[in-house]
Amino acid sequence: MNYRTFAVFSVILTSVFLPLTGGAFNPSSASVSASDAVTLASITQLLSLFSLLLDIKDFDALSNVYTNDAVIVDAAAKPLTGLPAIKDFYRNTFQNASLITQHTSNTVYGYNFSSTTASSVSYAEAVYFGPAVLEREGYLFSNSSVVFREKFENDYVKESGGAWKISHQKGPLILSIEGDLSILPPF
Repeated sequence: MNYRTFAVFSVILTSVFLPLTGGAFNPSSASVSASDAVTLASITQLLSLFSLLLDIKDFDALSNVYTNDAVIVDAAAKPLTGLPAIKDFYRNTFQNASLITQHTSNTVYGYNFSSTTASSVSYAEAVYFGPAVLEREGYLFSNSSVVFREKFENDYVKESGGAWKISHQKGPLILSIEGDLSILPPF
């Protein structure tokens, strides 16, 4: 299945399965304790690191984001189990040198806090830019881009060294796609 077919298939599956995920958490309150606020800040920082690592294509550093036995479950693909499979997936997806991306994590809602575990629901955007064009002293990107809006549900564990990492990830559930998919290189 090529990427363009995968993207359309993901949107179809998301429209079918997204309503089923509504009961995964109960956003009853925005109040958190001081220790939970520190955990939430750590989780938010971790999601920012994940975004940056994809953009700079440092797939080996994903060991700072995921546990060794992490699992990623995506409605459109078979689950990825273990850090080597996760690194390989991202390496194979994003290694194309012509693929310029900007990933952002926009909303992070944390819940189920304990001293060593936590969960979150987050929304993100993944922007894929069209081919760069040279203009005078630097590079500018053409006006062509594709934006994927996504939802993630993550479970985290605090490892013995104190670092929070993703142990289980559901997503990305693709909520919308805007732009010209034809600018994307083959994956």
